[in-house]
Amino acid sequence: MVADNVPWPPLGGGLIRLAQVVESVAAVADLDLFVLHNPGRSEVVIPPGLPVHRWTGRPYPRIHSQFRWRLEWAIRRGIPLEVVMRRADRVAQLALQDWVRPPYDIVWFSTAHVFEWLGRPDFGPTIVDWMDLEDVKARLRARLLAEQLRQGGTASAPRRGTAWLQAQVNASDWGRFQRSIAAQVERVVVPSDADAARSGLANVAVIPNTYPRPQHPMGNPSDVGAPVVLFQGSLDYPPNIDGAEWLNTAVAPRIRAVVPQAEVRLVGQAATSVKRLHRAGEFTVVGQVPSMLDELARASVAVVPVRFGSGTRVKILESFAHRVPVVSTTLGAEGLDVEDGVHLLLADDPADFAAAVVRALGDPRLRERLTEAARALYLAHYDGRSAREGIRRLLEEVAVVRTRS
Repeated sequence: MVADNVPWPPLGGGLIRLAQVVESVAAVADLDLFVLHNPGRSEVVIPPGLPVHRWTGRPYPRIHSQFRWRLEWAIRRGIPLEVVMRRADRVAQLALQDWVRPPYDIVWFSTAHVFEWLGRPDFGPTIVDWMDLEDVKARLRARLLAEQLRQGGTASAPRRGTAWLQAQVNASDWGRFQRSIAAQVERVVVPSDADAARSGLANVAVIPNTYPRPQHPMGNPSDVGAPVVLFQGSLDYPPNIDGAEWLNTAVAPRIRAVVPQAEVRLVGQAATSVKRLHRAGEFTVVGQVPSMLDELARASVAVVPVRFGSGTRVKILESFAHRVPVVSTTLGAEGLDVEDGVHLLLADDPADFAAAVVRALGDPRLRERLTEAARALYLAHYDGRSAREGIRRLLEEVAVVRTRS
């Protein structure tokens, strides 16, 4: 397995999915684990008891000068911007070639990015995990930027216009890139049936996102203490950055107009633009924390104000597992087998979203009803058992027959 990050501790949806995959593979196979990590990290530490055969870590490929990678992106159509940024640095690719001991029965790449960065190596039958359909994400971002251009003033129009054009081109590049990857490997993996259908690929498999079952759920939906609205995730990730800004400007003021004592708390590694939103006790940017448990225990309602993206949101499953009621956009809950008003509340207009949060804050019986149904759904489908079994079956299927053309 080639991983795009160190998944322990599993803070954030991507790391939770990666940890689930690594642990599931290690349970049924002799696993060699090659991890790319931030340059500031000196080593890869494997949890005690995890049966990994061999492991090593190398820093991410470096990002070269903006002019260089933007020029390459402009000249070489079909390679997405986010991939080109690190593609020129071959140090990690050479390190992988020196370390591996092929052939392998199966090779699993945790993202299409690392498969490309490391030279699309052929060490055996290959699986590439797509946590998101990046072409879908880029198209939705372009649509959102176009709407903002129609509604916004002239001051931000040039910047948004450039971003819209880049998103449009990048969506096309991602589509070609994903099809190219899929044609070269045995299977690509997505987290939902919706993404599998949208991919249009014959060699796609679904491994759902899950959340490990907690020993003691931290939420208390009947609590009538200080109202706290939680938005957690990687707040340096573009869909979450947009969600934080939308929450700050369009939603939170409407919540506080009805519930003046409500505090919105943003938890996770935050981009500079998100840190600037901080207003202590009102719109609190907490940043990264070693564990989400205290924040989940404090939360009255968890919100998912995501307006573009694909895949499924592990943050929703985390809230379900811990009995914290959820208010989400429709897109934020996409791919999960949820029903509005039964497992969570859905709203897309900022006034409706704020009204749903206010309704949940003021109604303990509603919070209890939502969390009971949500936890039952989580235990039935999203606590990890189905994903572990799906990974085992996929490994057996790919190891038996190679279908690369």
